[in-house]
Amino acid sequence: MSYEAATDLEAAPPAGGGSIFGRLVEGLNALGSVVIGLVMILMCADVLLRNLLNRPIDGVAELVATSIIVIVFLQLPATLRNGRMSRADLFIDPFVQRRPAAGRRLRALFSVAGVFACAVIAYASWPMLRKAWSADEFLGVEGVFTFPIWPMRLVVVVGAALAAVQYVLLAVQDWTQARQATAPASEERHV
Repeated sequence: MSYEAATDLEAAPPAGGGSIFGRLVEGLNALGSVVIGLVMILMCADVLLRNLLNRPIDGVAELVATSIIVIVFLQLPATLRNGRMSRADLFIDPFVQRRPAAGRRLRALFSVAGVFACAVIAYASWPMLRKAWSADEFLGVEGVFTFPIWPMRLVVVVGAALAAVQYVLLAVQDWTQARQATAPASEERHV
């Protein structure tokens, strides 16, 4: 769950399988990997059928486009949890090393911004999910290939909400570590 712990690729997973939240996040990450595999198989089959038999698979473009969104939101919470989110390390990592308490507070502030962004995505996507479900919205060409879009909308809402929760956990972790880093210094001054 921390930035530093996630950099050790040789580290063993937590004993006992971790928290329920952690298992949920990692399970969705694994599901995202399965979707990636299925998309690769679908694309290869479409290319082969298109070139060898002149029989492309209907709806591949729509399925691939939708799958990219699904994959991103299935894997986003685990990406955060494992410290793999893209960020500019040029400034923050040296700052954390030089000034641990201030650096961790800054990371906590960045995490709060992440909570806000992911919460806005989940909140804004909720009405679209309800509409897709109630109106039975489909994507594709009617009579050729269609599929419901509510599963994609559900993954966006759930993935963004779980990412917001993960950002909260990271913010709390950084804030707690910042307080611990300043506690010995303040105790020494009172002696």
